Amino acid sequence: MIGVQLINFREKSLLLFCGILLCGCVTTNPSIERKNYFPWENDTGYTQVVKNGNTLYISGITSEKASFENQVDDIYTNIKKILSDYNVGTDAIVKEVIFTTDIEKLKSAIPIRKAYFDGKYPSSSWVEVKRLWSESHFLEVELVVVLP
Repeated sequence: MIGVQLINFREKSLLLFCGILLCGCVTTNPSIERKNYFPWENDTGYTQVVKNGNTLYISGITSEKASFENQVDDIYTNIKKILSDYNVGTDAIVKEVIFTTDIEKLKSAIPIRKAYFDGKYPSSSWVEVKRLWSESHFLEVELVVVLP
């Protein structure tokens, strides 16, 4: 009988511990801030920038410019505008993911992209995809930024 009570005590203790642990994981973080930059973000159901503590998560930024090179320039110009709202430059970008429909054109646009970084480049992944949101989009850039 004592053995059964000991097992029940262990099981109850484990369940209580797991419950406490899960409750700690479910709490919401009131320090999360969200900022939209374009009117269609709410229609689509996402936020351009989410700030959690000193980290910014920037959703994929695209461009409607006609050429690949102009889209690269436009996207990084918009990135700099967003970063200026947080009083940082591109050196605060720690992670960059570029989705492109043409990896060879992205390679040829490296000098345009590099001009925005002043020699301090983020960790990056460049991925060729079949298509982006709009057929007119040649690339989309998402970022993780660490604020001072």
